[in-house]
Amino acid sequence: MDKYLKMFEPAMKRWLAEHYTPAEAKTRWERTVALDEQWIREEGDLGGRKNPMANNLLEAYAFFAFYEAVDRAFGKEDLQILIDAAMGKSLRMLAHFDMNKLLKHRWIVRLFYRYLENYKKKADRLRGNAWGNTWKIRLNPEGHDKGIAFVYDTCPLNDFARRHGYIDFLPNLCYIDQLTCGAAHGKLIRHKTLADGDGECNYWVLGDQEPEALRDVGSK
Repeated sequence: MDKYLKMFEPAMKRWLAEHYTPAEAKTRWERTVALDEQWIREEGDLGGRKNPMANNLLEAYAFFAFYEAVDRAFGKEDLQILIDAAMGKSLRMLAHFDMNKLLKHRWIVRLFYRYLENYKKKADRLRGNAWGNTWKIRLNPEGHDKGIAFVYDTCPLNDFARRHGYIDFLPNLCYIDQLTCGAAHGKLIRHKTLADGDGECNYWVLGDQEPEALRDVGSK
């Protein structure tokens, strides 16, 4: 079993037990595992461990497999409960970090951009080959002078969701970015997403006390 499905297994099984008979819950869990394994095998893993972004797709497979196995009777509130059960401890640990302070240090911002630039170089070289349809990224195209900004022009989660008819559920997964950023006292300003058909996903990460963050409304 994939590590992400294994991480979510207790919470998913608890949800199944609350909604189905034991026999039906077992059948639907087996369907979840089978779908997850099928997609990893047939759709690919974007290069696996060699691609630092691949885990995002593997995590999405787990959620989409569960969503399909329960006849898509699993909404945003259910997902948030599941995420809190499976990832709540990790998210609460992020509270020890404060983006308001960290992003004031230029060397930390440069380190983030260096990481993204390294990913970009590898992705541009390996996309279409070992890394499949991995994310295509542009760094700070609007020239923000604070925080960290980048744009995804492509996203394999979006490609997968549209191919399999899960685009209605994808924005719920995208919201995990907001939860993660917020847990570290950050603010993700994002008004465009591929999931909503906007043509790109535009990220601008700031501390949540920055004026731009406090003024922001409507981020996805």
